[in-house]
Amino acid sequence: MDNKANVNTTEGTNATGIKTKLTFDDQVVKKIAGIAVSEIPGILGLSGNAITNLTEKFTNGNNPTKGISAEVGTKQVAIDLDVIGEYGKNIAQVFDTATKKVAEEVKNMTGLDVIEFNMNVDDIMTKDQYAEKFENKKKEDSESEKTNENSTRTLE
Repeated sequence: MDNKANVNTTEGTNATGIKTKLTFDDQVVKKIAGIAVSEIPGILGLSGNAITNLTEKFTNGNNPTKGISAEVGTKQVAIDLDVIGEYGKNIAQVFDTATKKVAEEVKNMTGLDVIEFNMNVDDIMTKDQYAEKFENKKKEDSESEKTNENSTRTLE
């Protein structure tokens, strides 16, 4: 989906007579959606794969588009999300909030109308479970990177 064939195009001539064209790659819409849902209480994170490839929390700056797909047309967009929900929250209300927030952000930033929004909840966790699972993984990854940096050899 991250190809130039799927871009939004706005063409025209502005007030000064300059021919103009504005396009948006699928990746841009996916990033907007990812950042928008990161601010919604009740969504702990995005899932990269239906069962096995859970991602780190998307607000950590790694890949805010993992677990999101977008089909971008010339005036409209369809978005699919795979998320990890927060235990104890009303997921139906969280979904309504996510739908509204993503549609508003995409419209405000690109002018595109979200005509389809699908959210699949892959898992439910408490905040503590989520933090334990993903924060510990980040710490382990960080420590292994440091170990690898310290074990570099200088060849003569």
